[in-house]
Amino acid sequence: MQESTIEQQRDELAAILGLNEPVTEDVLQAAVADSTYAHHLLVCRGNAEYLDHLLANPPHVKSNGEIHSRTTLVRRAAESLVLWARTGFSTVSEEIYSKRLDACSDCSYLKTPPENRSVLYRIAGAAAKDRAVCGECGCVVTVKARRVSDTCPVAHPSRPGINRWDEPMAQQ
Repeated sequence: MQESTIEQQRDELAAILGLNEPVTEDVLQAAVADSTYAHHLLVCRGNAEYLDHLLANPPHVKSNGEIHSRTTLVRRAAESLVLWARTGFSTVSEEIYSKRLDACSDCSYLKTPPENRSVLYRIAGAAAKDRAVCGECGCVVTVKARRVSDTCPVAHPSRPGINRWDEPMAQQ
């Protein structure tokens, strides 16, 4: 997958929302970090008054001083959100979701969200004390496993070209 720049992600979110100008970086980061805010943006995209209010007042995303790591996570999450939007926010069947979660629960990369980012991960849907984050990509597994557009980044231990979800490895 070709990595997009923050500017491209701002443009893509604006297009999803039906805007003529890119959203601000604060709006992009808030939408990635706060699923409720992202939901409100999507629901209000047809109502200019509400959308303008949400765009003018994004929730503050607290920085913990780890700019590179936070930026990488925000970029990856934004790319995932854009890909998911392109599928019409499609989700996998319950059977596939369960199979993916089972694979994740047996994976050595599964870990507890890092202490210094626990708030960010709780907002994204990870329980604070649960092993709920993929150590390879940093995603909340319950969110990632649900989306049609997402895939496991970890190769299957005994099947070349297949990931831990028994699906083809994504092309990088």
